[in-house]
Amino acid sequence: MKVKVSIFTSKVGKSLQKVSEHIGEILVERGHDVAIILGDYLDPEKVDFDSAIIVMPVDLVWCVGYFYLWYRISTLGKPVFYYGTIEGEVKNPQRYMWVRERLWFIANSNYTKRKLENAGFEVRDVIYHGVKTDFFSDADAHGKLIREKIDRSGDKFIVGYLASSHMRKGHMLAAKVMERVKKKDRSIRFLVVSEIQAKRHYEHLDNVIFVPSFGKLTEDGVKAFYGAIDLYAHFALAEGFGLPVLEALAAGRMVVHALYEPLTEITTRAVSFRVPVRTILWYSEVSGINFELHVYDVDDFADTIIEAKEAIMRMKKDEIMQLTRSRASEFDVRKVYSRFADIIEGKVKLDADQNISLWIKTYKR
Repeated sequence: MKVKVSIFTSKVGKSLQKVSEHIGEILVERGHDVAIILGDYLDPEKVDFDSAIIVMPVDLVWCVGYFYLWYRISTLGKPVFYYGTIEGEVKNPQRYMWVRERLWFIANSNYTKRKLENAGFEVRDVIYHGVKTDFFSDADAHGKLIREKIDRSGDKFIVGYLASSHMRKGHMLAAKVMERVKKKDRSIRFLVVSEIQAKRHYEHLDNVIFVPSFGKLTEDGVKAFYGAIDLYAHFALAEGFGLPVLEALAAGRMVVHALYEPLTEITTRAVSFRVPVRTILWYSEVSGINFELHVYDVDDFADTIIEAKEAIMRMKKDEIMQLTRSRASEFDVRKVYSRFADIIEGKVKLDADQNISLWIKTYKR
């Protein structure tokens, strides 16, 4: 039976839009009609759909409109699913008690699930973000021209980082890591794609090529980025999932990252080089999230990048591709997002669990 599905997501969040598009593609493959709607300011009674998916963070400041949209749709008797993420803890979970009382969530990682449940929210399922594994199979060919511009002599080792300019993405520490690497190995170059606001962190470094194109790259452009590098380093201090890590694996690149969930939910030790977390700091801004910053030592990260380079240089490229792409295939969009189709088609039923008891305990505290 064909179902009309509306997917609601952010007007500005490129990664959220990408996730929404990929979910929509799988639903269309299963024979459903899909409309992706950017923004929450609408009357659901005036939109023609049978079921809805909301793809947004769980933020009690910026996402209240999406919570209310979930509630409005549910009062119409239509199935609605809030596919949520969070990069830390819910700030002031008692702020909107009706959200904890009325809504329930599908988490994008076990980390997100744990953080939401700790705040008293009900989580009925975990569906990881997905990647188009086959799409990245020709990343090397797409990245060839970029590679030739960066490495004209053919003797450089290129490390990439793709992230927004948010503080939690760790650009300040990343620049310090790159400075340390420069002192120890002059053959390593860094390709950083971010927003122009992050450029100031790297301006003094001649081993960094900074491209202010984050959020503007086409899918082919993103693929070319991964194809141009030898290693992906994810300097982020907080994540609800970490989609670039998964994309790098799909493109056949091993990954360096700090040792914390949810990144360790994506990678294995066979495809990653992990940097110890030295301390946890909490960062708050004008939002409903207390960001959990997993802070590493810059020397540890620099040494791990050099270690990763040496290990990769000893391995055959085909061996690396087999390891990384095999791991990425576990998160292929057809595998993970088919669960949304199963839920919408009634093949999987997400019943309320016993999390209500946790909500009562949290409320009493």
